[in-house]
This record gives sequence, structure tokens and C-alpha cells, in this order.
Amino acid sequence: MGTQVWLDAEIVTMDPALPRARAMVVRDGIVDFVGDGAAALARAGEGAAVRDLGGRARPRGRQGPSVVPGFNDNHVHAVFMGDHALAVDLGGLGAKEIVARLRERFPDPRPGEILRAFNWDYPACPDPRKELLDEAFPRNPVLLNQFSGHAQWLNGAALDALGIRRGSPDPKAGSVLRDPDGEPTGIVRDLGDTKLSKKRVRDVFFDRRMREERLDIALSTFARLGITSLQDNSWFYPQIFSLRKRLDAGTLSARFTTWCLGRQPRSVAAMGAAYALGLGDRDWIRPGPIKYFLDGTFSTRNACLCEPFSDSEGEGLCADPSAPVAELSRLARLGRQGAFHIIGDRGIAIFLDAYEEALARWPKLKGLRIRIEHAQLVRAIDIPRIRELGILVSAQPTALGSPEKDESLLGRERALRAYPYRSLLDGGVRLSFGSDIPGESGCDPIRSIHMAANREGGERITAEEALRCYTVGSAYAEFMEGRKGMLKAGMLADFVVLSQDLTAVPRERIGDTVVEETIVGGKSVYRREA
Repeated sequence: MGTQVWLDAEIVTMDPALPRARAMVVRDGIVDFVGDGAAALARAGEGAAVRDLGGRARPRGRQGPSVVPGFNDNHVHAVFMGDHALAVDLGGLGAKEIVARLRERFPDPRPGEILRAFNWDYPACPDPRKELLDEAFPRNPVLLNQFSGHAQWLNGAALDALGIRRGSPDPKAGSVLRDPDGEPTGIVRDLGDTKLSKKRVRDVFFDRRMREERLDIALSTFARLGITSLQDNSWFYPQIFSLRKRLDAGTLSARFTTWCLGRQPRSVAAMGAAYALGLGDRDWIRPGPIKYFLDGTFSTRNACLCEPFSDSEGEGLCADPSAPVAELSRLARLGRQGAFHIIGDRGIAIFLDAYEEALARWPKLKGLRIRIEHAQLVRAIDIPRIRELGILVSAQPTALGSPEKDESLLGRERALRAYPYRSLLDGGVRLSFGSDIPGESGCDPIRSIHMAANREGGERITAEEALRCYTVGSAYAEFMEGRKGMLKAGMLADFVVLSQDLTAVPRERIGDTVVEETIVGGKSVYRREA
């Protein structure tokens, strides 16, 4: 790989000791020097490859290129992202349009074949019913994932396969929506592992061809968007084999922290066994947290809230308060980080109470960097508790993309204080950013930074603060702050060349920024064509 000199760009280092620079030396995949151009050339010596980014050659009044640390997405589902890219997208469609789209995609399905699609949502499809699907597909189970991934619209055949019918008991996990007569409407929420969902998971994770195809799609997208590190809900050990295969071949274009799913202890053990076989790597493939779910989402009306949703009487689905205590105790015994999906303010309060109870018995919890994933609504009185307990918040600004929907679900006052990034940062909470793709509609960090810096209300933050959350914050969330998140000597040479300095342009122009090139370990993994 040798030595490279990168010259004549506004380098936003994220290093408090040297926030800005004009040149950088990379040696064998590691940042060797950051400073001015003359010193960089002298440091690199003869024979170094020189990349002049031409900042001074830009026309007067136009910004030159900038360089930032690689974006580190704190929460993705890479294989499922690739799976969704190949599936039928129902986004923005009404009920009749959805049926038409399905008929077009599945004109003559085999009897019993499971038909799947995703991304329908209530604003466009306010009253989904199983009968609409039954008429079109009476002999095939139909499973349509709602936008958030926390609800499904099923037809009668799919409900029958799950044993859900009039008079049947509700499942142990999740909920089944029924009409006033007790008839299932076709909407189910957070059922967890069912025989239909398990089959799909087996297919996409354990079929090598399907897994590799979907992972390739995801990696290509991440490289194009400047994402160099992924904290991935991997869940199943075969993905580690695929990642290692690419690493050994020199084609892995992003670094991975791989997660386990807490409700599947065998999966946790199998992932541990894969690492025990030596398939991991200090800088490329590392074990991440164990993931748990404590509530649902806003859009499915099962986030755990202190007050009811504005358009319904329900306050969401709240976990048994004793459950997080048991899960935190298990993490303490294992010495493992945990990531807890909690959307609502009541859910967070319940979790903090549980954490305090578990911490009294297991003081080592404070060193495990326990994470709250999403934290979309937080009581003001709980922010100091989060900081004092040493809990991290892993947020996803991609969720800011539907303010009208949030207002309809929460009311205007709560919607304006949802996604409380300003309050969390001012309160001293460790905050990181990511996307939750495909649980959210996209994973473009520039778009997310634009939304965080241009949102309405008092929770707006600056572009530089958002960039810090995407770099320094996300590195800390995965115990990698000594290797990632800044551009300074000794750090991994993961960085992105941008068309302009998004921290310096007027905030309404942040979204105009374009990724010109993505570099991981000193190697270019994406370069925009002119």
C-alpha cells in the first residue's frame, strides 16, 4: 500500500488538538501525519504517491473539497438491507395500489408460496385489511412488512399458518389487532420469531448465495455514501464467514462490529464460537453488543409512552420492568455490552430504574457502555440520569424524515421535542448517529446531518455536532475511539473526500454535499465518476 500524501483540502479532523489541516500523510493504511502541505511532503519523503485535491483551483466564491473521518453508522441491518433492495417496495402506496403492485410482481404464484413485500405505511394506507389480500391471493400466505419492521400486514392464509383466528389466544409476544367482533384485521405487531419469519431468516442468512448477494448490495451502497464502519445487527454466525472471506481477499470495503440477538441464546453462543475459531480481526471484524427489544415504534403505536398516542388511547407496548434487570445481570456476568431498543419516554424511564437496580449488584455494568438504541422521546428529568449512569444513546436522524407523521401520532408539542439531540448533547450524554437501515428509509449520512441541522424547533444541532456524532460518537459506542473517529497520527486511514465543507456552508446547503471518494485503510473503495 505504501505511503500517500493527500494535499490541498479542508481536512476536518475531529481532533480537538488540531481541528483543521490542509494535508495528510497515510502510511500502510494508518494516518501518519496531519498538518500543512510542506510538512506533509517532507514527512512522506521521496516515492510517496501524491493526491492533490485541488482546493485552491476552485473558482472564486466556490468551496473546495473537504476531507472528514469516515462515517460510522451505529445501527444497520446489512443483509436485510440487501434483501429489501431486491424485494417489492410498497412505499407511498394505498391499499388498492399495493394489491396491484403485488399482482404485477406475483402474477401466477405457486400454491403455498409465501409472498413478501415491505415498506407500506399508515399515512398512505390507513386501513389495511386481510380481506384485500385474500381476494387477490387466497392460496398463498402474504406477509407485508410495515415501514418500521415492527408490524406486518398478513392475509388469512398467513394468519392461519400462525394459528391466529377469531377466538384464538393472543401470542406470548407482540399483539394481534382485532375488529370489534374479535376478528383479526390482518395487522400483527412485534410477534418476534414465528415459523414464517424463521424461514426467511434461514434463507437470507444461511443460504450462501442469497447472503453473499445481499451483502454485496449493502456494501456497495455504504461505500458510495462514505460509510466506512458498520455496527451491524448481524445476528447469525454465517455472516462472519462472508466478511472474513472478503477480508482475506482484500475486497472488504467497510469495517464491521457484529451483533447478536438476545432472545436467541443459541445464536449468541454460535457467534462466540465463530470468533473463537479466529474469524475476527482487531480492526475489521469485531464482536459487538447483544441486542434486546423493550418496546416498539411510533408508527405502529407500540412505543412505550408516558402519555397516549394522539390518535389512539393506547400508551404502547411496555416491557415487564423485571425483564431489563435480568438482561442487564446476564450482560454483567458475560462482561458484554448490551444494546436496548427503546423508543418511548416511559420505556426509557422503566429501563433506567432497572439499570439502577442492576448496577447496585453489578458495578461493572458502568464499564460496559450499555446503549439505548433510538431514544426518540425522552423525559427531560431522565437526561441527567442517562449521563450519570454512563449509558450511551445510539440515535438515527433518518427518523426525522416524517415530521407530519410524528405530529399526527404524538401531537405538535411532543413531536417538536422528539429526537432530543440538543438536549442530550447539552446534558453531557454520549451520543452517536446511524441509520437503522432498512428499519428507516435510507442511510445517507449527509442527508441525516442536513435534517439534524435544519429541523424545526429547539432540538436542532449544528452540522459539526452531527458530524461528531457520526464519527467520534460512533467510535466510542463500539469501543474504538483509539482507532477511529478522528484523523490524527496513529488512527486508521478511513476518510471521505466531500465536494464541500458541510460544517462551513449555510445549513440549508448541507444536503448539496456530494461524496467524491471513500477511503478505507488507505484504499479507495469508491470514487465518483466525473
